[in-house]
Amino acid sequence: MKKWIKCLLLIYTIGMTTLHAGFLDAESTKALQEKKLILVSIESDDCPYCQKMRKDIFEAPKYKAQIEKKYIYVSINVNDPALPAALRTRSVPANAILSPENHTIVDAYVGYIEPTSFMSILDAAYKEVYK
Repeated sequence: MKKWIKCLLLIYTIGMTTLHAGFLDAESTKALQEKKLILVSIESDDCPYCQKMRKDIFEAPKYKAQIEKKYIYVSINVNDPALPAALRTRSVPANAILSPENHTIVDAYVGYIEPTSFMSILDAAYKEVYK
C-alpha cells in the first residue's frame, strides 16, 4: 500500500513539471503538426513486464494502429542518459503522456497494464487535452 501511495505522489509531482527533454524535439514538432500527444514508454531490456507490454500493446497491430492515431510513441531505456530526471524511475515499465507544446506530463503510469485498460487510459488523456 505504501508503494502505491509513493507512486501516486510521485506521479502528481511529476505532472506539475515541465520537462527538458531534448530527445523529443522532432517528435514534439510532428505531434504539434498532427494534433497528437507524446507517449513515452520507459523500459528495461531485462524486464519481463516491459517485454509483455511491448508485445501485447505496442507491437500488436490492433493497438499500435489506435495509438498512432492520437500519439507519437517513443520508447526509451530507463538507463539512457537522454531520459530527463523527472522520468527516471526504479519501476518499469513506466509510461508518460506528454504535451507536445512544453513536455508537461499529462498523465503517468507505472507497471504492466492490460491492453484494453491501457487504451482506455490513452483515450481519456487525449480527450482531456483535445476537448
